[in-house]
Amino acid sequence: MSKSKNPPEQTKKSRLPSPLLIIGGTILVLAVIFLFLSDAILDNRDPAVTRSLSERTKQNDTEGDIFRQDAVLTFLGDDGKPLMTIDVEIAESEQARTQGLMGRDRMAEQQGMLFIFPDETFRSFWMANTPLPLDIIFANDAGTIVTIQRNTVPYSEESIPSTAPARYVIEVNAGFCDRHGIHEGLTAQWNRKENT
Repeated sequence: MSKSKNPPEQTKKSRLPSPLLIIGGTILVLAVIFLFLSDAILDNRDPAVTRSLSERTKQNDTEGDIFRQDAVLTFLGDDGKPLMTIDVEIAESEQARTQGLMGRDRMAEQQGMLFIFPDETFRSFWMANTPLPLDIIFANDAGTIVTIQRNTVPYSEESIPSTAPARYVIEVNAGFCDRHGIHEGLTAQWNRKENT
């Protein structure tokens, strides 16, 4: 009786490693090479360059938190006396108004942003790229508060309108108006710092 033999092609196939084994081995070799290279790079890095990069990163992190105090803004109570005073950064150019508080992730309780427009008309804001929930206060040409949009939703692209014509818009932290008794009909007035 003769035994059946495997054809030569089948024998060759059974000796080849599986494709998964080849891919896994290649990834392992590349990972080891990467580890050796990264160790060599770290061991031979220039301390001056490393320090410079570290300082630049720290400066960029700090710049995001820098608040420019352009003016002092006071909310006057129903009796005309000062009710609350905050420092404001002024956004007066088209570019500054468009940027607003986009990208800022914190603001102190007694800070805000004052948007100054060239005319009085119905205004509409949105919260795109703005991580802070805000109270948005719209004031007319005389500084009288005509609309307050409270607790706006971060990153929302929905329109946040004034209910009456406004020339000025003040953005403060969400809940600020309720915490400090700011309401429609009150007046906001500000004085610029001399060096701005």
